[in-house]
Amino acid sequence: LTLDGQSLTSAQILAATEDPKIKVKLAESVPKLLEKNHSFLASKVAEGKKIYGVNTGYGGSADVRFEDVKEVQRSLIHHLNAGFGEKIDPKIVRGVMVVRTNSLSKGFSGVRHEVVDCLCRMINDDIIPVVPKRGSISASGDLMPTSYIACCMMGRPDAKVIHKGVVRTMQDLMNEGFQPIQFVEKEALAVVNASSFATTLAACLLTESSAALLMTQLSTALSVESLHGRLESFHPTIHKCMPHSGQKEAAANISRMLSNSKLAEFLMDIDREDHEGVLKQDRYALRTSAQWLSPAIETLCKALDTIKIDLNSANDNPLIDHLHQKILHGGNFQGVSSTVAMDQTRQALQLCGKLLFAQMSEMLNVNMSHGLPPNLCGSNPNVDFGLKGTDTAMASYMSELDYLTAPLTNHVLSAEMHNQSINSLALISARMTAQALDVLHMMLANITLAHVQAIDLRVLQ
Repeated sequence: LTLDGQSLTSAQILAATEDPKIKVKLAESVPKLLEKNHSFLASKVAEGKKIYGVNTGYGGSADVRFEDVKEVQRSLIHHLNAGFGEKIDPKIVRGVMVVRTNSLSKGFSGVRHEVVDCLCRMINDDIIPVVPKRGSISASGDLMPTSYIACCMMGRPDAKVIHKGVVRTMQDLMNEGFQPIQFVEKEALAVVNASSFATTLAACLLTESSAALLMTQLSTALSVESLHGRLESFHPTIHKCMPHSGQKEAAANISRMLSNSKLAEFLMDIDREDHEGVLKQDRYALRTSAQWLSPAIETLCKALDTIKIDLNSANDNPLIDHLHQKILHGGNFQGVSSTVAMDQTRQALQLCGKLLFAQMSEMLNVNMSHGLPPNLCGSNPNVDFGLKGTDTAMASYMSELDYLTAPLTNHVLSAEMHNQSINSLALISARMTAQALDVLHMMLANITLAHVQAIDLRVLQ
């Protein structure tokens, strides 16, 4: 995987987290770019300039000055290593290291080539820091969790890593030849001052959520078959009359999935024989499923675009623009774009869950299922209660998914001497999205079982 700071995708990050055999390397242009960028920063320090995070304190303590730039970097990592409790999945930590390498490779962070080379060595040698799950407010970036990567890079002896599946200390690895790095001007800050944990987890979740959304469309097609539903609801003319891109995509996908169905109703209602007491059209869970899924599809597409920008951004502070001879103090570490993307992704997952819940209810309810037995039982309904238990479970899953859909942006508190008075909570939002996706996967598993049973029963009829 070649990293150039410009072209990293969510799918590549998911692959890198899942497969430790994937190696990374820098694009050919990166080393020279980084040396020019760092040289400009070092020249300003040599001139006696006071630069945030180089010879000052941090955050609300930036009113102090200290000339030993190496000690300033060490003190940053030491005070941030304050986490404990549950750990982040090592796969995600590996992905974060790839993302930080990519971001630093843009040449706006003031780091030497040796810094990104150290990250590459750790990734390729499968040296993954052990990182606490909690403790980040994701602005200024994911400081606490990323500091555990930085402390391993600088060779803190008792820092724990997972090396090829075994928990070890950095002292063990240094005894075996690992060469740590000594951070100089701004380098430790450049490593930690970004919301890359939130971005990495979001990238993985969006790729998996896209698959779950496609599975929801497949589930809808199977529900149409199970309930003798009508393809008329997915006729292209309907969706040309309200041409939302997600609506057209969902309708087209479901139509293709049903193109060879022997159970769905292909005739238009106007051409069907009318029977009093029979509904003229499908209930909303089938008939308006394309419209219902439309905003979910569009939300995930927008979120993927947002996260791709974050994956390929210089998001620490200050930014070093050697081409224009500027040092710029800003806040690209404020990961609220990722927060909103994850908050909205959970809304999209909730929409999927609501649809699945409604379709499952129709299949199990004898008054709605168009001739299927109660609870999809396969024998005597007086003693066989079929999938009744899964029906109750679906209500439990749906309630939990509803709870998890609450947004994080309205829970922000002022932090760190009121310097971080607004902060994104992006990593917490991504973690909640992971929980929501797990619940949706359970709902998909439940309804898939119901589909298999319902379609078998239809064939037997």
